[in-house]
Amino acid sequence: WYGLHFPELENVIDSINGYAQIVLAGKRDSLTKKVFEDAGFPDSKVEMLSLVSEKSRGGDISEKNLKIVQSMAKQMLELHDLRKNLEEHVESEMEIVAPNLSAILGHAVGARILGRAGSLSKLASMPASTIQVIGAEKALFRSLKTGAQPPKHGLLFQHTMVHAAPRWQRGKIARAIAAKAVIAARVDVYGEGLNKTLLEKLDVRVKEIGTKYDNPPER
Repeated sequence: WYGLHFPELENVIDSINGYAQIVLAGKRDSLTKKVFEDAGFPDSKVEMLSLVSEKSRGGDISEKNLKIVQSMAKQMLELHDLRKNLEEHVESEMEIVAPNLSAILGHAVGARILGRAGSLSKLASMPASTIQVIGAEKALFRSLKTGAQPPKHGLLFQHTMVHAAPRWQRGKIARAIAAKAVIAARVDVYGEGLNKTLLEKLDVRVKEIGTKYDNPPER
């Protein structure tokens, strides 16, 4: 409904939260520069939005329909704030409980893998090959049953180093990360503080993989 009222808006901004904040401000004639500034848009975007709203060819929107879409926009922003608070809480807890694991895996991926493992001590006792495929258990069991190629990574695919790498390097990088994650978990279990050399060594290893396997394998 709001898209019919202000159809040009979705082509000007790509922020869902920014869109929701504009919807909460009301109809087009209520959209002042201050509304756009309060929504966090840069000056250049504020000027563009002001111009587009003035020249919009969108139709009117009834108060009833406006209230409905505003209610949806409010819920969307509340969910965004809730997610942000949860992410900050996870980051804070991971820094306390598993600083080395967080350094290697990142807060979000580290928390998911730690949750699947059950505890930090259980994770520390796992072989790297198991950590590498945590989250891909179904694919692993299928490969064991059918003889298909086993998965090269599970939740580790969400790691920046893995999903940003070329397809043929991902398995090797995931293996390197898993190996360092085991060591990181063991350091955290014994409470030895942050070991910065773990991440440095991982960076070196990933660069080695990138150099050695620069080109895709021949088929």
